[in-house]
Amino acid sequence: MRSFQAFTTEVDDIDVAVAQLRAQIDPAQFMKNTCGIVFCGFEPDMDALAKALDAAFDFPFFGCTGVGILATGGYAQSSISLLVLTADDVEFSIGMTDEITGPEAISSFSDTYFRLKESLHEKDKLIFTYVPWLTNVVFDEIVRLLDLVSGQVPVYGGVASDGWSFDSTYVFTNEGASMSRGVMMVLAGNLNPIFTIEHSTTLTTNLHKVVTKAEGTVVYELDGRPITDFIREMGLITDKTNVILDYLGTPFLATQKTADGDEIDTLRCLGVIDHEKKACGYIGMIEEGSELNMVLISKEDIERSVKAAFDEILAQIDSTKDYQYSTIFCSSCAARYCLIVADKNAEGRAYEGRLPENVNVQGCYIYGEFCPAHGKKSGALYNALSNETFTILAI
Repeated sequence: MRSFQAFTTEVDDIDVAVAQLRAQIDPAQFMKNTCGIVFCGFEPDMDALAKALDAAFDFPFFGCTGVGILATGGYAQSSISLLVLTADDVEFSIGMTDEITGPEAISSFSDTYFRLKESLHEKDKLIFTYVPWLTNVVFDEIVRLLDLVSGQVPVYGGVASDGWSFDSTYVFTNEGASMSRGVMMVLAGNLNPIFTIEHSTTLTTNLHKVVTKAEGTVVYELDGRPITDFIREMGLITDKTNVILDYLGTPFLATQKTADGDEIDTLRCLGVIDHEKKACGYIGMIEEGSELNMVLISKEDIERSVKAAFDEILAQIDSTKDYQYSTIFCSSCAARYCLIVADKNAEGRAYEGRLPENVNVQGCYIYGEFCPAHGKKSGALYNALSNETFTILAI
């Protein structure tokens, strides 16, 4: 498999932007099967962009919006990055779900998965899926459903972002753009995906307790006491209800048990404090019996740890002799985007000038990251949703 990347900072004139992308891609280099992955800022007219891309390129594509873009050249804002994958021995099947109208409608993700899988001639090995910001579903349930119906095929992707307004998060394919449907690509063939997750936490607080009462994304009690009591005792309580931007530097690390007795770490961003019920609502599920710890993240932690994550993934790529990697996908949480303040290329510098020949980077800042986490006991992969996390997939 090979990859080619086209990039533009033009986001106002869609015709000019797509023409610039088209000029950077040579169809003569395409092999039997080809697809496109597009990450872009939230500024363009997304319906017009999807339509123009479909007219300009003779292959299926999918994509989503992000508050910032990570491409081979590093970080960029207000831009469009097109990554083209092409191969003789890998198949790509792309589609869109039905409209997600509520929790029961996530069954469309399994329907879409089976529909896309039917067109493949070999067993599927990887699933990409991206969704808009949806207030009527729990994002973990999408990952869990795909994990179940696929037989634990790795799931990578996440929740599209915008400039924290939550009203311009789009996903799109050749069919068009949507703020209420999901996009998906299922891959089969000669694939050897490798993953790594970096939470970037180096300092922990003295809040390290067991979740004794929780329901879905809401935690009520730690060690039998209201969770808000512990936050108050640490001097970090607030009178506000919607606190998603207030606790970005102090997320919660949840160590949760898997069905087979292993454990995985997932970061959880605190979104809401219900002062009447003395409960905390998170952007992600936290189950009873989990260990919960409030942790700290700084810009220095982020830059250091992402470099270490690329050290790891590049070492794996270099040591693999019987498979040729072409693309590194990465997703970084929009919360991290805020924490790196004005130095927006803090994560992009982790790979600048270090990429192997013919390897491209395609990534964006999103509101939630879908990526397999490594079990703390076995090292096995478990599909999961994380917040405030940097994830890497190499294929």
